[in-house]
Amino acid sequence: MIKVNVDLQRCDANGTCAALMPDVFQIEKDGTLVQLASDVEDDRERELEEVILCCPMGAISRS
Repeated sequence: MIKVNVDLQRCDANGTCAALMPDVFQIEKDGTLVQLASDVEDDRERELEEVILCCPMGAISRS
């Protein structure tokens, strides 16, 4: 499993992560980001890397 981290202080909730991984990230009606899962399967590493690279605020990381 890969641990997913979101720095909510940096997040501007633009929705890129939610569009790419909707089972992990969701934008609420009030415009805030909700992290639905804190871990993803190892076989989703490339998918997570794309989300990390596409986050304009650099708010998503892995550990």
